[in-house]
Amino acid sequence: MSAARRRPSDGSLTLVLRPPAGPLLGLAFTARTVAATLPITLLLALADRYGYARAALVGGGHTLVLAFLVPLRGRLLDRYGHRHALPVMAAVAMTLTALAAVSVTARWPWWTTLFLVITASISGPPLNAALRSAWRRLVDPQHLKTVHTADSVLEEAGFVAAPLAAGTAVTLLGAVTAYQTAAACYLLTMALYLAAARHWGLSPALPPAAPARGRAAGRAHRWLGPLAQPRILMIMGPLLVIGCLFGGTGIYVPAYSQAQHATAQIGPLLAAISAGGVIGGLLYAVLPTRRIPPWTLYRLLTAGFALPGCFLLLAHQPLVLAVLLLLSGLFVTPLFITAFLLLDATATDDVRVEANTWVGASTDISNGITAIAIGALTAGQHFHTALAVLSACAAGGLLTALLLTPPPQPAAAPEPVAQPGPGSEVPAGP
Repeated sequence: MSAARRRPSDGSLTLVLRPPAGPLLGLAFTARTVAATLPITLLLALADRYGYARAALVGGGHTLVLAFLVPLRGRLLDRYGHRHALPVMAAVAMTLTALAAVSVTARWPWWTTLFLVITASISGPPLNAALRSAWRRLVDPQHLKTVHTADSVLEEAGFVAAPLAAGTAVTLLGAVTAYQTAAACYLLTMALYLAAARHWGLSPALPPAAPARGRAAGRAHRWLGPLAQPRILMIMGPLLVIGCLFGGTGIYVPAYSQAQHATAQIGPLLAAISAGGVIGGLLYAVLPTRRIPPWTLYRLLTAGFALPGCFLLLAHQPLVLAVLLLLSGLFVTPLFITAFLLLDATATDDVRVEANTWVGASTDISNGITAIAIGALTAGQHFHTALAVLSACAAGGLLTALLLTPPPQPAAAPEPVAQPGPGSEVPAGP
């Protein structure tokens, strides 16, 4: 269905319920929930087999490699088109995921699981990035914020459901069986998501034409892609802070809970940030943030996310930890929504999919590094030191908010009002 046939007067609720937005958002929620359940159950299954040090090494190493290589895959798809590449990538990813589940079940050496998990993730099609970059074609420009908000809120809701589902599955089935079940669900949702991508045309068959650039700018974009644009680099800064706390708490919570023989609290504690994200996303949708300049809003949201994390050093009780994670979580979804809107207004069409992959990759880079560090600390029962590291990361977030001043917009770039375009900004509020 083309955007020309959509009525601008349609309400936001109607927009997110009717095709194509409704079915795509529902499927994306399911797929992301299953995908978020998979690494949690993998961590616990590997910890059951090999201990937390090696489990964290697998999880952190996988995240780091994925963060650096997935954007390169997005760049290839931007440049050469990917309608025919998506089925091949999905088939390879599904096969390798199944083999990873077999490797855990059969007690293969831990490094074989690391290799299979990494290669499965690298080969997986960037369907989330394709969906987010396709919203510009699927809905009217004035509805772009609405679908990005709904998309981000549902994504956070999936991160609430995922740890609860993972914790329940581990409690009822055991760690290894829970991972096997999550892997089977992942294979099913990947197949459904791929079919939907083809049906709704999320990914163009041919790459978009590149805008005219000077020799120096062309060389920079050839090697760096969207990261050649300083404003996109600035967008990624706060996301690195989010990745630090996500990666650290993702290891600290299950390790500390199991050390205290309180496995049942793993799910609720891991879900706390995302529960706050759902609430924060809904508040963001109704509050009059239009009056705040987009970059100023981005800085305020970054500071709001980082501030509660500065007190994690004091969070030795589960209730205190849950409250601090919930407070930080209130700013997660608004941060991502604002980041996607800023990116959508800044990135050019020839690097749009890769730019969207960098949103996740930027969090994954810091996520993987912090996960490995916290995994090493928790393996030695240094839980207080682990909380100190997380508090220091949050303090770095406050510094990021203070220094987050974007470079001036290029003079040649247009300044659109209603329709976002390359090199421009859109309002970040309703």
